[in-house]
Amino acid sequence: MGDEACGDRASTARWEPRSTHRVVGATANLRDLGGVPAGDGRVVGASRVLRAEALVLPDTTPLCTVWAPSDTDAYRALGIRTVLDLRSTSETGRVASAWPDATAAAYVAIPIEEGGEGDTDYVREIRTGLRIRFTAADMAGYYALTLRRRADEFGTALRILADPERLPVLVHCAAGKDRTGLLVALLLEGLGVPRRVVVEEYALTGALRPHRVRAYAHRFEGSGVDLDDVATLFDSPAAAMEEALAGLDAEFGSVRRYLTDRCGLTRGDLESLRANLLVPAPVRGMEGPTEEARGG
Repeated sequence: MGDEACGDRASTARWEPRSTHRVVGATANLRDLGGVPAGDGRVVGASRVLRAEALVLPDTTPLCTVWAPSDTDAYRALGIRTVLDLRSTSETGRVASAWPDATAAAYVAIPIEEGGEGDTDYVREIRTGLRIRFTAADMAGYYALTLRRRADEFGTALRILADPERLPVLVHCAAGKDRTGLLVALLLEGLGVPRRVVVEEYALTGALRPHRVRAYAHRFEGSGVDLDDVATLFDSPAAAMEEALAGLDAEFGSVRRYLTDRCGLTRGDLESLRANLLVPAPVRGMEGPTEEARGG
């Protein structure tokens, strides 16, 4: 047991969040969760679950990543079978997701109404002077609210991720950081991934999409707000996810208890997630991942 625990710690220590990043087309925040360590000698298998920002058709909005038809072969090579769109009904009504067309995957919308980069109540509060700054604690409060309001939606999404017939699944929202970040954090917690890794995986969005507040500077013109004071609204601070998950621990005893008590997952659902998404960790010193870890 001691040797196995030491091995798990070493595997976790070697894991690098940027190893999940995939460069396809114009995307900035496309990631394959393959290789994320689960702490029991297993890792998330490659090409099971991917996460990303919204992908849209040309000439729809300059604030989202645009699908160029010339990149279609690269998108199709991802092998995506299901696209989960977590954007609100108003967002999807304004701009459709291009991920299904780009990947030839089935499309499932699970609207989480709270959120939308640059399209939230917080933005309106800042523009009208009701709020002059936005902190990591404010972000944690938003996450806490969303987790409690949308437990059913998160449960539905997690059951899709547990279904082998749906895999590989790509999850996206607008920026791929808040609603997607919460779902992925819940998934990784359900898989037994160490908390530190869960938080580091979430925080990677801030490195891949830095200074996002600048893209929305026009929304705050005339408000007198200092963009640096509200930049966290468009970032993914580790402290926000740490506080949000700690809140679930405090209220439910653990995130897994939240998944069963509020999201409605059964023990069978959790076992299916682990059975279908986890594979043995590659042996240290091997030149590359095993065939199973590659998804073969």
